[in-house]
Amino acid sequence: MKRSRLDKSRIAACTSGVGRPSCNKAFYAGLFLFSFLFALASLAVADPGAQTPQTPDYRWLSLQDCLSLARRYNPALGGAVEKIRELTADYRAARSQFFPQLTSAAYYERLEPDRLLPGAGSPKGITPDSAEGFAGVTGKQLLFNGGQTWYGTKAAKIGAQAQKQEALRTGDQVAFDVTRAFYLLMEAKENLNVARYALKQRQEFLRLTEVFFKAGKVTKLDFFRAKSQVSDARQAQAVAENALRLAREILARTIGLKEQTEVDIRGGLPRSFAPAPGIDSLWEEALEHNPEIRELNLQIKQNEALVNAAKGSYYPTLSLQGDLGTRSQDPAGTKGEWIAGVFVEFPIFEGGLRRAQVAAADSRHLQSIDKKRDRLNSLKIDLTTAWQDLKNSGSGVRDTMQSVETNEEAYGSARALYRNGKAIGLDVLQAQVDLTSSRFSLIKYKADYEVARARIRQILGTPYLEAIENGGRKQ
Repeated sequence: MKRSRLDKSRIAACTSGVGRPSCNKAFYAGLFLFSFLFALASLAVADPGAQTPQTPDYRWLSLQDCLSLARRYNPALGGAVEKIRELTADYRAARSQFFPQLTSAAYYERLEPDRLLPGAGSPKGITPDSAEGFAGVTGKQLLFNGGQTWYGTKAAKIGAQAQKQEALRTGDQVAFDVTRAFYLLMEAKENLNVARYALKQRQEFLRLTEVFFKAGKVTKLDFFRAKSQVSDARQAQAVAENALRLAREILARTIGLKEQTEVDIRGGLPRSFAPAPGIDSLWEEALEHNPEIRELNLQIKQNEALVNAAKGSYYPTLSLQGDLGTRSQDPAGTKGEWIAGVFVEFPIFEGGLRRAQVAAADSRHLQSIDKKRDRLNSLKIDLTTAWQDLKNSGSGVRDTMQSVETNEEAYGSARALYRNGKAIGLDVLQAQVDLTSSRFSLIKYKADYEVARARIRQILGTPYLEAIENGGRKQ
């Protein structure tokens, strides 16, 4: 095929040095467009499920983060919430007895020729080898059964309400457990820092004592004492590291995270310590808003309804029943029919079943009353104990802070005097021990203060989670 002069000039331009730059631009533009379209096609056919999901990072959690995760993953709280759905379904099932019960029934039968005894007459309209069929709807409406349905439905409704309070109580318990585990971990981290600092102090003193020993200023016993203190500090650091690992595991399991999940927290121990509120005002708030007390009150009402429902079995059952359908008989033919009437059922003898059911329901009612009294006494003891722990830890923090300042000054003075030869090594070592012990005590009192606050918040109930921030006043 012959090419035109214009085509030959274009080919020559592409193969010559004059037109090569323009041809390169066209080539690279086409290559870029092809690569872009290939990348779009690859993204379109990529499997999104093949991407590896990122594992959440739980190594920088605040207390609120831990509480939020516990509300999501804690199995005890999840089970309590799911129980609400079960009891709500029970209430709907009990309420269904108020509505008419409709059933559809149908049958077809053939009658044997010799089904009747000799000498007996055949039923009217039915001859041997005849067949009969029926199809219809049967309805039943309960009119009266001594209040069994009414009180049973009421008891089921109260049971669902009581379970909601149980879920709140479980949530408060989980929040307290998580808070306690959180500050247990915080205490372990602070203790590890103190143990490391104490080891550093003792190592520095050991080096100083070694210099003095070589210079002949102290005895060998002083050097051995300093060396022994370093060994004790290393052991204390190892114990603190083990306690830290255990505290992390406790927090992860309390939250409900999967195993082998690394957990760490952020934040610090409290710096302000409000005075403990009055125990009487706190107890009044607990009586009104504690979900466990509310649950006990609802359980008493539920058992009262169950007693009345059981007593309803002494009365007859009155119902309205009817059938509407079509009956086909051979040789009578097919014709519609209906029947309606009022039915009364009254058991004459049931072997003492009703009396036993009433006695059992009444016993459960009395047990719920005694259970409430016992639980109120236990809650009052728990609240008083937490209130006393709050007061003790608050005063312990204030006293121990002063002890830390005093021991820091004593350690600095003992170390300076030891350098100048005016004190012995035992004075410095004792000052180190006192300072480290006071720092450990301060950390413990701070953590105990927060745990006591969390315990009081739990007993006061969900609406009063921060009720003791300002001396027990409502927010």
